[in-house]
Amino acid sequence: MPEQKKQKLQDTGLVEWSVFSELVAMDEDEEGFSKNLFVTFVDQFKETFEEIEYLVRQRSDLEKLSSLGHYLKGSAAALGLNTISIQCERIQNYGKMDNFDHFELSKDLQDDTPIKDKENEQEKEKDVKSTNKQEETPDDKEKDNDDQIWFLLIKDACEKAKDGFEKLRAALNDYFDGGL
Repeated sequence: MPEQKKQKLQDTGLVEWSVFSELVAMDEDEEGFSKNLFVTFVDQFKETFEEIEYLVRQRSDLEKLSSLGHYLKGSAAALGLNTISIQCERIQNYGKMDNFDHFELSKDLQDDTPIKDKENEQEKEKDVKSTNKQEETPDDKEKDNDDQIWFLLIKDACEKAKDGFEKLRAALNDYFDGGL
């Protein structure tokens, strides 16, 4: 591998170079081994992120979001992809309702419209009223607001992880001469 390509990838700061270089060294035993690892990760990331984004849009299943964040965090860390691993750790912990990094939402995110589709909420309200079910209690509304914060935190981590993923994918594509 030309030294210029190595230096260019290293300069991006997107990979933990000590881990990455050990993986690339395995290509001596099996040609293309490291590239195949990253191709597999790209596929894993895209597939898992589809599920994460669906759950965030639906405001559904914080526990599952935590599990998916944990899964991607481990895969990214094993490949030395720290920028992605950090964001996936945020998803994992926010899914457990743990603001471990004391992240504060920006004003833009706090003012963000609810993630769940407003039409679905309106339909739900109509159904509740038409069947004479008991309306939400103040405690229910407070829990929804608390949950909303976790989904917004996860949404922020998702956006940063996807941005990092796109930058990383482009850098690795350049490093491996395409195929990612």
